[in-house]
Amino acid sequence: MIHDVLSLASVSSLLALLSLQPSWKAREGNEWLGRPAPAWNGLQWLQGGPLELGRLRGKPVFVRFWTNGCPFCEESAPTLRGLWDGYRDRGLLVVGIHHPKGNGHLDDVRKAIKALGFTFPIATDPDWKTVRAYGVGTRFKEFTSISVLIDQCGVIRFVHDGGVIRSGEPAHQALIETLDRLLARPPAC
Repeated sequence: MIHDVLSLASVSSLLALLSLQPSWKAREGNEWLGRPAPAWNGLQWLQGGPLELGRLRGKPVFVRFWTNGCPFCEESAPTLRGLWDGYRDRGLLVVGIHHPKGNGHLDDVRKAIKALGFTFPIATDPDWKTVRAYGVGTRFKEFTSISVLIDQCGVIRFVHDGGVIRSGEPAHQALIETLDRLLARPPAC
């Protein structure tokens, strides 16, 4: 009888953990899933900040690393705006972390923020401290424009390994599924 209860509890725990894993898998960076998200260091806030990841507990946070002049980032902008507009009232915080490649002049970054229609918090990471902490250049080698969804406890629950994230595509659908589960049943921290 006790063995049956333990087995049911173990199965229940395993199912709860699996329900937080996205149905779509990135080609790079899946080892980040289920790990605590690195702290944000060396950021200069351009709008909506300053923010510290540790102080955002209780909110899911979607982070997109981007750079001005990047065609993948430009194509992803409508999806990011859609996440912000569609989910902020339900508690989602969207954060853009700019990482300069060549042209990192703040006036140019501010122009790009306006042109892309980003109204959510934006920081720039001039020395790539946070960008590198998230594995860009080591775990993520193909793109620098990666994205992660961090749950209410500070754990990474979704990774997009870069390039375009576009509404309606499998990666976006997996992101939405994961986000909806996190909002419906927040994890116990």
